[in-house]
Amino acid sequence: MTIQVSNKLQVKDFITLGVLNAVFTVIFILLTVVVGIFPITGIFAPAIAAIPLGVVFILLMIKVAKKGTLAVSGVLQAAILFLLSGSWTFVVAVISATLAGELIVGGSYKDFHRVTISYIVLICGYALGSFAPIVFFTESWRTASIAGGYNASYVNAFTEILNGPILLGIVAVSALGALLGAILGRKMLKKHFLKAGVIS
Repeated sequence: MTIQVSNKLQVKDFITLGVLNAVFTVIFILLTVVVGIFPITGIFAPAIAAIPLGVVFILLMIKVAKKGTLAVSGVLQAAILFLLSGSWTFVVAVISATLAGELIVGGSYKDFHRVTISYIVLICGYALGSFAPIVFFTESWRTASIAGGYNASYVNAFTEILNGPILLGIVAVSALGALLGAILGRKMLKKHFLKAGVIS
């Protein structure tokens, strides 16, 4: 008798996705807060966060490895980010990036190269979601940030640093951080997760 293994997300998969995506998003926010103490370091927050987050992402992809893994992750991450930051740009950027990643992976969730590219796209989405509003909607972002309690000089420092070319540089550095994170995730996967039985 042959046992059919469903490729559809089950209840336990949604639980796993919920937990790992919550961990992913909270780590991102915590590192952003720490690194963002100074505007000059804050612009590299997505790139820096991408390195440890690569471990969570690779674990998530390999452990669940079913159609819709990335799409559901995008919705969960966007929802958490919106609740904590109120930023609609995060919602658009993260969901768009994960949908694009779903197409890139094409169901091959254990193909490291495809998964790595999808992770790079996701982190670039985080970078754009974080900083595109400062570049393209400067005054409304400045007004909302000051009204939200941020120091005016801190807000102004961000607007002075960021422009179109700098944003492209941030995205490029974020892509590099994501690549390093994916490589770290793969090494952790082989060295620890398999041995510990976290994944089979």
